[in-house]
Amino acid sequence: MRGTLKTGVRRRGQLALVGVIVLASTLIALLSLYTLQPKVAYERGHLQAAQLVHLARACMASGSCTGEKLALLVQRLYQLNQTYPLRVYATYVRQGPNPGSISIAGAVTVTNITVFEIETLQTLFTNRLERVTVEVLTVSEPTGRVYPKQVREKTYTMVEVRVEYTHSYTSPFFNVTLCSALQVLDGVADLKRLSGCEWLVGVPLELSKAVDLSASVRGFWYVLRDEFGVPVLILFKG
Repeated sequence: MRGTLKTGVRRRGQLALVGVIVLASTLIALLSLYTLQPKVAYERGHLQAAQLVHLARACMASGSCTGEKLALLVQRLYQLNQTYPLRVYATYVRQGPNPGSISIAGAVTVTNITVFEIETLQTLFTNRLERVTVEVLTVSEPTGRVYPKQVREKTYTMVEVRVEYTHSYTSPFFNVTLCSALQVLDGVADLKRLSGCEWLVGVPLELSKAVDLSASVRGFWYVLRDEFGVPVLILFKG
């Protein structure tokens, strides 16, 4: 009886082995009908997106940043790629930050947007470019407080303005909102951080420029800088 069981088990094992061999042979035959074209990809998306964010900030810090100027900086990145193994994706500048848009609805909002389009690994499968976007937003609104400030022998008329200032970076690899620090250029303005991205700025009227915010709205123009050297335009109604 035991000998019969062992023989049956042995036969079933042999049949299973034969089945595996037949299946493997079939798969090999099927694969031989196709030409395999494997693609090698390097993980570089996070690094390149961060580099493009830095390019946009550096361009804005230099002043008068246009799409043409950004495109030249991207070409410079390609040149560096010939020396350093950055392996950058093909990049196209779709929108430069200057001039930014201005909207007036109680507060005055200045928006500067930079858009890069890149050919990522995903593009090979979808035929769609992916985007790296840098948005710098400044929202300014006077609090109603006006006060004098003595600086050496001169007295300035200070207008207190509440300012919200943010950097937003979006890409296929990360989404970041940054509350960049502000800096005074003339040594006269007052600057106090309230929390996060909100500030109180004491703007000296004598050092501000009168501007037309719209056809019917007059206002003032004053400039700070952020920690990256980017000019921060404070616009408020007069």
